[in-house]
Amino acid sequence: MHRISGLIVGVLLLLCATHAWAQPPQGLYISGNIGFGIRSDASATGIPGGNINNDPAFVINGAIGAELNPMIRVEGEIGYHLNSADALPFSPNEFTFSMVSFMANGYFDIPTNSPLRPYLGAGVGFGLAGVDEERFGLNSTDSDMVGAFQLMTGIGFDFSPRATFTFGYRYFTTTDPDFFTAFGPFEMDYTSHDFLFGARFRF
Repeated sequence: MHRISGLIVGVLLLLCATHAWAQPPQGLYISGNIGFGIRSDASATGIPGGNINNDPAFVINGAIGAELNPMIRVEGEIGYHLNSADALPFSPNEFTFSMVSFMANGYFDIPTNSPLRPYLGAGVGFGLAGVDEERFGLNSTDSDMVGAFQLMTGIGFDFSPRATFTFGYRYFTTTDPDFFTAFGPFEMDYTSHDFLFGARFRF
């Protein structure tokens, strides 16, 4: 009985996938991703020791886009990164960094004649970098507008003509944000290696 049930489920999934292949996705869509970012330790001018040790970042983003044809799509995206960091053992500073990004992205979906669609992409835009710096129990905040750039790669699975599930990697980097808190000015580099699960739904 279990084997028959498994066979039926397999056939249904195959039919669903075949239906998706027969109707290449095209049109408007919304998408969302959530995951984590590995933030490289950052060199910082103005911080004792010259180095900031970043913890992994929480990452989430959403986009509205258009599939111009089965292989090319474009979108506008809003993203958010959040992570903590410290400058120990060189100073007692502790940090919380945030980044709100606004990106214009382009993607190339590689045709495979199957539900699996590898993709490549790139995006440019700008971000609002923020910092909350704490020292000896006192907090000070600042923000800076920066230019942003990202490269993306991953794979999508067309579950149906209207829904695609994705897993991807993106390299996100910005121009160096300049911060001026009550504890003094500093400049740092901002880079994140993001690993994201997501979904795309067509109108």
